[in-house]
Amino acid sequence: MSLCRTEDEGHGGHDHHGHGHGHGDGHDHSDDITPALQYSLYENIDFDAIETLNESRQDSGKAIVKKTWAERMLPEPELRSAADEQILITVPFTGQVKLHSILLRTSPSNSAPQTLKTFINRDNMDFSTAEALEAVQTFELSQTSEVQEIPVKRARFGKVQRLTLFFEDNFGGGDEPVSRISYLGFRGEWMQRGRAPAQILYEAAPNPNDHEIRGVNADMREDLQFRRKSALMRCSYENIELPATMASRMSARWAAALTKSSSLNPRVLITERHTLLPRTAKRGVKYGWSTANPRTKPTRFNQQSAGLPAPTTGPAAALKRTEQSTPLRTGILATKKGVSAMYNSKGMRQPCTILQMDQVQVVASKTRAKNGYWAVQVGCGQKEAGNVTAPLLGYFEAKGVAPKRHLAEFKVRGEDGLLPVGVQLQPDWFKVGQFVDARSHSRGMGFAGGMKRHGFSGQGASHGNSKNHRTIGTAGPSQGGGSRVHPGKKMPGRMGGQRVTVQNLRVLKVDNELGIVVVNGHVAGPKGCIVQIADAIKKEPPAETFIAKARRLLLERNPEHEAQLQAAREAHLELKEMRKEGKIGQAVALAGVL
Repeated sequence: MSLCRTEDEGHGGHDHHGHGHGHGDGHDHSDDITPALQYSLYENIDFDAIETLNESRQDSGKAIVKKTWAERMLPEPELRSAADEQILITVPFTGQVKLHSILLRTSPSNSAPQTLKTFINRDNMDFSTAEALEAVQTFELSQTSEVQEIPVKRARFGKVQRLTLFFEDNFGGGDEPVSRISYLGFRGEWMQRGRAPAQILYEAAPNPNDHEIRGVNADMREDLQFRRKSALMRCSYENIELPATMASRMSARWAAALTKSSSLNPRVLITERHTLLPRTAKRGVKYGWSTANPRTKPTRFNQQSAGLPAPTTGPAAALKRTEQSTPLRTGILATKKGVSAMYNSKGMRQPCTILQMDQVQVVASKTRAKNGYWAVQVGCGQKEAGNVTAPLLGYFEAKGVAPKRHLAEFKVRGEDGLLPVGVQLQPDWFKVGQFVDARSHSRGMGFAGGMKRHGFSGQGASHGNSKNHRTIGTAGPSQGGGSRVHPGKKMPGRMGGQRVTVQNLRVLKVDNELGIVVVNGHVAGPKGCIVQIADAIKKEPPAETFIAKARRLLLERNPEHEAQLQAAREAHLELKEMRKEGKIGQAVALAGVL
């Protein structure tokens, strides 16, 4: 809506310039702020995305921003703080804004805000963040009921997309818990994102017939057309009104566009055949503009527009980039027992792999502060103490866990995915019907030739070929890359014995009594191999309710895990001191007697 038009309608369409009307009721315009009407950013505010913290009534902050200039003196709606005197308002704009000033109406009482701090282009702002960060500009407000126009330093507010206003305190000095604001507006210049201020018009697809000048030759016509367009663009940029003689020589559509009222939007001119758009601000590889295919651009990955953080070398950014490919919770270790089949409700036969869990316990937790990431270390099986090295024995002793035959680490997305040390996982950790990823080592096949390892077709059986039937032939040197064999060349070598991940296997059955997890499909590796099972990263994780239920059952089955861990740590320290003093033999003999 246009604020100037609202004023006209409010006064019955009278003349504003001459004031030749005869009001009789003493109507005046002493409080009109003409620049506020001309440079108002009211139409360029995204009202639906306005956020207000500590408001006593819902959407009251949005309501005071929605007030028009004609409604600025109305007492309602009014924004009041709830818990204390602080208020935080975030106002997003539909484009990029060059802010000139802030229009504000408060109260003459002690509830009027005293200090205003501004921040630009910041997301997820709260009171603690606003107090910790340095403001772009800080203002001391007045205690008045009139509309205050607060000019800003335009050099700092040249590219504003989100404006955050933090009203830190009021004139009550701590005695007044409520702050009041009744009107909030903004002045400035608006530009579409990625565009320059639209005052220069150009034809996106010019029509030669519109610019033809009759009675001259081709060379003269080219020169006249160039001069006419140059003068047109210069006058349009400088807002110079062209003489009538010059306007009559131009195309009718161009002349009409320049002689129209300045109240119309000059950014876009739509004609019968063409659309005249604002000139692009900057083009070139330096500013990210290129004519190359988007799939061939080297920077098409890790873009903020794709929802990813800006690529940096910091560990926090690395964790943020891998967040979506990291499961919410830990996985388990299981032993492959074999392959079988199950029949579903429709009678269809489904091949499946049976995986059995064997004393799967949480051995350790890795934290972001200590290790740089979050992970859970899980162990399975059992190992004789005589076959374990002394450092590992001390490691398991401090955890209060018997030595494990196999250990594996599962990364989790955050701290919520960590589990207490010593708890034992059961097959019902997974839900029937969910998808999992299975990691294991494939069956080793020893040294294999090219035909078996890579599927080469071999060479001829006759016609001069002798004792060379299953060889790979030449390795292809001296072909562009020099007389050498390039790395990665398919040649005979060791086949199998590699880590293989089979993704998106559906869980068909879980059984706590047997300790088995049955998954649909096949898992790499021979019988007896160790398989790591975790929630699939390319499928939706289980419901939050199921994850919470599985965690609750896990803790209920291990009620004394904290006390057991503390006792194990104390015993470990005592045994450590006994080893240093050489008394460990006496302790072992005493334990044997008891």
